[in-house]
Amino acid sequence: MASPADVQRLAQIRSRHADASADWSLSVDGKAIFARIMPGTSPVAIVEATDDCDWPDRDFLIGAHADIEFLLRLLNAAFAEIRRLKPRHNPHPAERQAKPKDYAAECAMKCNDRLFRRWLIECHNVPDVDDPERIVVSVRSILRISSRGELNTDPAAQARWLDFRASFEAWRAHP
Repeated sequence: MASPADVQRLAQIRSRHADASADWSLSVDGKAIFARIMPGTSPVAIVEATDDCDWPDRDFLIGAHADIEFLLRLLNAAFAEIRRLKPRHNPHPAERQAKPKDYAAECAMKCNDRLFRRWLIECHNVPDVDDPERIVVSVRSILRISSRGELNTDPAAQARWLDFRASFEAWRAHP
């Protein structure tokens, strides 16, 4: 089992990766490293390599974002397989009173997730994910609900949330 420090570090890596510029490339002269700051924009120079930075290091830097994305995708797949294969605790029938899912709380947590916010920009044209209220309003509009509480009481809203969440998870697994 991972230590709390490892769990925290993995969360930090995921957050930094989600926030970092993508599509890294090398300039024609091999001196500058370019990246796409925002989706749909032209790449800009973000790093200038010194003469001491040889090709293996430049190649490492250029591939870092894509390599981390690949490793995170493998890690997600491995975790999913472990969860699938791991036997579940089968409680005594008296212990089986399942708590209803709190989809409203789950939605609130997703709205604070940086990768979820990036998905909202890229796939749902949400204009400003730095404003928490705009995110909440946008998600409610997309789900056609007036409050997140409906996700716990309205079966149709729950189904829309589950489809919405599944789309995000699919995007996250194969961006």
